[in-house]
Amino acid sequence: MAKYRNESLGVVNVGGQFAAPKQTLEVDDKAPGLARMVKRGVLSKVGGRTAGAKPDGKAEKGGETQKAEQPQQNAAE
Repeated sequence: MAKYRNESLGVVNVGGQFAAPKQTLEVDDKAPGLARMVKRGVLSKVGGRTAGAKPDGKAEKGGETQKAEQPQQNAAE
């Protein structure tokens, strides 16, 4: 059993349970149609961290800012 959130604008029926928009519900991972709804973006899994998540995004943002500023400085010279 895992928690899923309804990301659509309509009511969803999955595993015999209904979920209004932005509502979370606990569904069996083997419920019919669940994988299809997750793939389409109708439902998203809630809780837990993803494997690619970074704990602190400050270092990445700083690198992007520096890259964006360099071409502007070169154009001004």
